[in-house]
Amino acid sequence: MAARQAAEAGPKQAVVVVKAAPAPAPVQSPPTPVPPVPMSVVPEKPQFGFARPIDLGKDLAQSLTRKDWKRAAELAAAGRSKQPEQVDAARQVFEKLQQLGFAFDSTAEVEVLGQVERFTRLAIPLKKADGRLSRLQLDVERDEDMGWKVAHFRLPPDLAQALAELPATSGDAKAAAPLAMVGAVGDKVPMTPTNDVTRLFAVEPQGDPLSVADEFVKKLLAHDFTSARQHLDESRVPSERLAGLCIVFEEGQYQLQVGKPLVMTAAGADASWVIAQVKSEKLDQKTEFGIELQRQAEDMPWQVVGLNLSDILGSFARSASKLGVPYTPIVKNPKGGESLALYFEYDESGLHPRALKQIQIVSEMLKSDAKRRLRIAGHTDALGEDSYNLRLSQQRAEAVKNQLVELGVNAEQIDTAGMGKLEPLGPNQKSDGTDDPEGRSKNRRAEIYLDF
Repeated sequence: MAARQAAEAGPKQAVVVVKAAPAPAPVQSPPTPVPPVPMSVVPEKPQFGFARPIDLGKDLAQSLTRKDWKRAAELAAAGRSKQPEQVDAARQVFEKLQQLGFAFDSTAEVEVLGQVERFTRLAIPLKKADGRLSRLQLDVERDEDMGWKVAHFRLPPDLAQALAELPATSGDAKAAAPLAMVGAVGDKVPMTPTNDVTRLFAVEPQGDPLSVADEFVKKLLAHDFTSARQHLDESRVPSERLAGLCIVFEEGQYQLQVGKPLVMTAAGADASWVIAQVKSEKLDQKTEFGIELQRQAEDMPWQVVGLNLSDILGSFARSASKLGVPYTPIVKNPKGGESLALYFEYDESGLHPRALKQIQIVSEMLKSDAKRRLRIAGHTDALGEDSYNLRLSQQRAEAVKNQLVELGVNAEQIDTAGMGKLEPLGPNQKSDGTDDPEGRSKNRRAEIYLDF
């Protein structure tokens, strides 16, 4: 049986699997070449990032110092819609400044001048071979990509030539700067630029309120009364107020606060307000004062027409105990107006060391004009006999006059008087009739009235 099954089965056959040949790949047309995108259309935008405005200013200053005009120009124009033209314009301006003899120095401090609306104002110092100093000012603003970017530059008149000599980019006379993005001499950048404002540079022949306020305060902090007066409308600001502010700065050793030293709180075409924020490490104090500026016409310089000193004088007076003798250099005179006050120790007519600086400032005012005069009135507290107090008050007035004469003032410009205890600034007694030492200390003084 087994043999028969084997015979029926017959020999085994191999199974062959035939695979189909792969289909031929479809014929594709060669890709159409894509022309390269011109760099003028899609610029290679530099990648910058700045956490603080001062970081942008320092980077720009260092690039200019190295004469790396390309990087400096890219920093200046980063984020602008017409960047290639702006970069080229900025590079030409920076090169021209160097050719005109202005040197950038990375060792000089880049300053934060203050805030104008949404902009932070920076200043990069420049120096000419003859020692003359200037400043390249730039307003920067926040940017989502960069942190901070340049909005526009402000050039003083001595840097205007860098714009005036830029070559034209076409035959059109109006194209003296690429796409009119670089202002011609005399152009102004509005305080609040609109979307149409595309100029990167502008010349400000008279400066703007923030720049003038900065120069004014810097001169006061340097105790340079004579130079500070050049910014005043003296028909509106009494000389006593300016002299008193110089004295406060000298005694308190005030400096501008870092970050936002000046803040423009109101800006108009012909009137502006600036708040100056100052600090004194000596008094462990931060305070401020207001500066009102006006100009008579667009081509006229801005002038200081008002000083609001209530905050700084109040803060200074509250800190007087740290300085010994009470010290409020500007006082309201009982008969009206303001005067400078110099204080004395009890029963003394000798000048306190702090009074010497006050007298020096007054002497400079008098020596600048022989027609100017002043009156000095001596005062005492209520202790002692009337005759003694009259004599002591006269001695105090004479001590001030003698010091002025020693500093070179003509004695004929000065009148003196002793008032005794007749015109107190503070109470000699408390409400309960007991002695008031603090009130009496304010009465031991000499007041200077400037008749300018």
